[in-house]
Amino acid sequence: MYDQVTKLRRLVKEKEEEVKLEKMRVITVSSGKGGVGKTSLVVNLALALAEREYRVIILDGDLGLANVDVAFGVIPDYNIKHLISGEKEIEEILYPVARGIKIFPGASGIVELANLEKEQLKNVLVNMGRLEKMTDILLIDTGAGIGQTVLSFISAADDVIVVLTPEPTAMTDAYGLIKAISSLPTKVNINVVINMVDNELEAQQTYARLEQAVTKFLGVPIHLIGWIYKDPLVSRSVMNQKPVGFTNPHSIAYECVQWIAGNIMENYLRSPKVNKGIKGFIYTLLRLQKER
Repeated sequence: MYDQVTKLRRLVKEKEEEVKLEKMRVITVSSGKGGVGKTSLVVNLALALAEREYRVIILDGDLGLANVDVAFGVIPDYNIKHLISGEKEIEEILYPVARGIKIFPGASGIVELANLEKEQLKNVLVNMGRLEKMTDILLIDTGAGIGQTVLSFISAADDVIVVLTPEPTAMTDAYGLIKAISSLPTKVNINVVINMVDNELEAQQTYARLEQAVTKFLGVPIHLIGWIYKDPLVSRSVMNQKPVGFTNPHSIAYECVQWIAGNIMENYLRSPKVNKGIKGFIYTLLRLQKER
C-alpha cells in the first residue's frame, strides 16, 4: 500500500500540463446504482479542477434527490425554476461555494424546459448562454440508474464518468448503464472511475472484468481514468458536510481525485475534440426531452 501511495503522489505532481478549452466542456458523472460515492467524486473533482485554475460550475442534475448543496453544507436560495419564471437571472441563481466553484441548483425545472412557451424558453436560453463566458467546465451530478433524464444529460454532454465500486452489484449496474449509453443516438466518451478500492490490483481487476464484458457484448470503448482508495476521512467529511478536499487535502482519497483530474485533462490533450459548448448541450437536451 505504501508503494502505491508513493507512486500516486508522484503521478499527481506530474500532472502539471494544462489544457486550454476553446468552449465550455460538459462532463456528466453517473452511476448504475446509488451509494458508490458519485456526488463525493463530483464535489472533490470540482475542487481539484479549480486548483488547476479551471472555472467550474456544478449542475445538480439528481432531480429526485439533490445532494450537491448538502455535500458543501449550503442551502441555495434559488434554482432553475426561478430562472424559468423570470424571477431571477442566471447570475443570481448560481451559488458560490469555494475556489471560484459555483453550484447551479437544477431541481425538477430541467424537465420543464421542453414544455416552455417560446418567449419563456428564449429567456432561459439567453440566460444559460451566458454560462459559456463564466466557466470552463460544467460538471453534472446526475441521478443513479438509467432513467430518461439521466440518459438525456449524458447524451447532451461531451463526456461521461461512470462511477462504480468493486462490489458485484455495482459492477452489474455499471454495465447496465454503459449498455444504455451505447444505445444513445449521440456518441459520448465513456470514462470509468473505480471507487473505494483496497489497492491498485483490486481496481485493475475490477476494471478488467467490466471492460471484458463491455467489449464482448457491447463493442463500445471505455477508458479507465483512475481509482480512489478507501479512506475513512471521506466518510467523516460527508458527515460534516465538507468535501474531503477542504477538510483533508492531503488525504489519499483526495490525492486520487487530483490524479483523476489530471488524467481527464491529459486525455483531452491527447485526443482533442470540439466541445458542444453550452448551446450544443442545451439544444441537444431540449431535443431529447421533446422526443420523450
